Amino acid sequence: MRALVQVNQQGFRMALSLVLATMMGACAQLKPSSTLLPPTQATPEQAAERDRESPTPKVVQTRHSGNTPQQCLVTFDDEGALGQIYAQARSTLAFKTSRAANGQLQICDPSKHSDCWTYRQRCARGDVNLDTIGATHYHLSMETGIECYTLPDAGDGLGRGFGKLVEWKCTDVEWGKTPRVLSSHDQNQWVKIWVSTTDTRVPMYFDMESMQVLPDTSIQFWFRKRDGTWWYWPELKAGNTWNVREHVRDVSEVRIRGSKSGRTSSYIIGSVTIRD
Repeated sequence: MRALVQVNQQGFRMALSLVLATMMGACAQLKPSSTLLPPTQATPEQAAERDRESPTPKVVQTRHSGNTPQQCLVTFDDEGALGQIYAQARSTLAFKTSRAANGQLQICDPSKHSDCWTYRQRCARGDVNLDTIGATHYHLSMETGIECYTLPDAGDGLGRGFGKLVEWKCTDVEWGKTPRVLSSHDQNQWVKIWVSTTDTRVPMYFDMESMQVLPDTSIQFWFRKRDGTWWYWPELKAGNTWNVREHVRDVSEVRIRGSKSGRTSSYIIGSVTIRD
């Protein structure tokens, strides 16, 4: 319980700082994307390190050659996806989630649950998954007005959540309908992006078109091609929507983390666009 309180305080401090970051992010959406240099191929040692952090799947489903890939925009605002996260991430904590035998959402226990997710959004042919590697959760921080944390339990037994400050009063918000951004704990946290079938959860190959990195922390960006090789950009600067479509095609996964090591700042992702 003590550890949870500490994490909640961290989420609260992060929420307070996001008002300015969101305003800056709106400006970033208007900026033309910076030109990317070609990515660098990972060395065998680097590739082995990626595989140790999270093993690559043994089977990845290929797309039918006759199918035209469909675009899917992930902005972390999807009501269906937020409703499938434990407690709707009402305190900004997006816990790895699973279901009990009776269908009730539970925090993931790998020893009991075979299917766990953090943020999973339905798209045209599959589900886009954004999972934390190692840690139990990341933050889905609310974009505006989350300056108070005094709401009582909503009555569902899942605890309190952030509210919106209106005329210096903490008011209720609909957590599943409140715009979000993905915020890491710090620069060290890895987030894995992949696409799965909706029924069997088998990974699928996909294309990524773009990623919006909000101020102020840059990211490193890794992806695994169909031939098994890893490629990466050591730094994609914050305050840009990066168009990666020319390079990130037919991949099994994308991984991101801060461009530097450290626990003094978090990277913030506003949106991801993929084709499944």
